[in-house]
Amino acid sequence: MEKSEHKTARYKVISDTGGNRYRFFCEQSGMAMATTEIMHADTTEEELLLAWEAEGRRYFNRCGKCGKWVSDAMFNPEAAECVICTPWEESPVYCPRCGVQTQASDGFCRECGAKLRRERSGK
Repeated sequence: MEKSEHKTARYKVISDTGGNRYRFFCEQSGMAMATTEIMHADTTEEELLLAWEAEGRRYFNRCGKCGKWVSDAMFNPEAAECVICTPWEESPVYCPRCGVQTQASDGFCRECGAKLRRERSGK
């Protein structure tokens, strides 16, 4: 797998009154992880890097193998790699609404309150 060399997670520029805001996305799940306040800098590249360092970076982990920026839910901290490069021993279960990792015993997501459906094994 080729290592990605980009400086930030995937992002979208949101033009707003008074300037630009930036929304950063997990590169595995596609979930929006952070939306910044309005940023100002001399160039758009400086503005992006300012937004990333000031408000976006703390929500991401960089995979040591492929270089993608991923959320905690998509990161295996034991290997310091994303779950695609080094999968979990047991497959974690995520909330279908917000993407937060849940426990097998959870009936509702602890983050957003969505009802969780569990696969039933057996007859």
